[in-house]
Amino acid sequence: MPKDDALLKIIYENSGEENQIHLSDLVAALMDFLDHFAEKNLVGETFFAIVQTGDGRTKLSNLLDACAYSDNPKGFFSELLMFLGKADGTEKICINRIELPHLLLMTILEVVLPGNRFISIKSPEKLEKMTNTKLPKADRADMQKVIDTYPVRLSMHTIRQIRVSSNVAYQYLPFTEELDVSGHTNTWIGQFHQGLLEQMYQNRVIFLLNMSCPVYCRFCFRKHKETRNENNPTTADVKKAVAHVQNSPTIKEIVITGGDPFMNRANMACAIDGLMEIDHVQTLRLATRSISYYPHMFLSDDAKLLDYLKRKNLELQERGKRMEVATHFIHPDEISPQSLMIISELVKSGIAVYVQTPFLNNCNDEGPELVRLFSLLRGAGAELHYIYIPCSPIHGNSVYWAPISKGLTVANYLRAHLSDRVIPRICTATPIG
Repeated sequence: MPKDDALLKIIYENSGEENQIHLSDLVAALMDFLDHFAEKNLVGETFFAIVQTGDGRTKLSNLLDACAYSDNPKGFFSELLMFLGKADGTEKICINRIELPHLLLMTILEVVLPGNRFISIKSPEKLEKMTNTKLPKADRADMQKVIDTYPVRLSMHTIRQIRVSSNVAYQYLPFTEELDVSGHTNTWIGQFHQGLLEQMYQNRVIFLLNMSCPVYCRFCFRKHKETRNENNPTTADVKKAVAHVQNSPTIKEIVITGGDPFMNRANMACAIDGLMEIDHVQTLRLATRSISYYPHMFLSDDAKLLDYLKRKNLELQERGKRMEVATHFIHPDEISPQSLMIISELVKSGIAVYVQTPFLNNCNDEGPELVRLFSLLRGAGAELHYIYIPCSPIHGNSVYWAPISKGLTVANYLRAHLSDRVIPRICTATPIG
């Protein structure tokens, strides 16, 4: 299987572009997925019952039988590619009334839309091409204003997710309502008036090591263009911040953040190496969302970044200190085998991983999706830290706002369906903390 290595065609409905994929590549990818990841908690009970047990080849045969393509992988993948050519994340993909799991579709898209780069979107035309969507003519001028005001950047990983999940698209794709000026230009959170350092609490400070991210979240409180375009701190700036911590014995914890601090390795190394030599420092927290939207950062070059973090954590432990990694996950459609592996690898090496979840209206504001999200993350070893309600009330974010009362209703649902160890704390921000 397959008996011949045919070339299959995919035609993207909105752009009209065509691509050809080797049938053997599709078969190999799907068999590998079924062999390693077709577990009940990942693909759901219904699909798991269809593929049953055995190796990847056996499970694929079972799937083909159920989809009415017995011993006909070419027919199965031809139909699947037809659906993927039309996919914009708004509808489930089913073959013979069998819904194909999100993770399976992502596996196929890694063959169909390969690559790991991240891409800046500068025009509505580029947006349509990369996301297989079509903008109404009446919205195109306003969409250009949005893109000019709030930069758009996507990784290939998120582009694949967006093709099959409206809940992922909702977080990263621009929308004309962002021109709504309701809310604030900036919130009190994240205003760094002392170089790269900000002290909000007596015992901890924030280091802002990098101003950009691989992917830009539309609900981010730092979404304005002038914020995205600020110059990055230098290693000299980092050393000044380290000196401030050295001279402040009440500071026990440093949150290293950005932007994504992992995009500036020189500043990251300077901060970690300097802070680990300070006796009164106890904890370094490294904040990144790349585990979710750009896992390639951790896995490229034979997982070089993961190995670096493991090594630095050992050095910190030798000095009686600890490293933690903070990350964001919002919806279960963001979960990937890569992200679960990264979390598991960090936790196995003694690095605590904790998850913070913004509560977004019409995305993760019901109980069931959060139960699934938190269960998967906890299964990989992550700690669930906060649910932020509402998300930051700044310009262009009003579509995401949800009332605190709705969050409390969801909290009661979580209490009824999850162990206390899997339930994060509810958190909201005010001008006084």
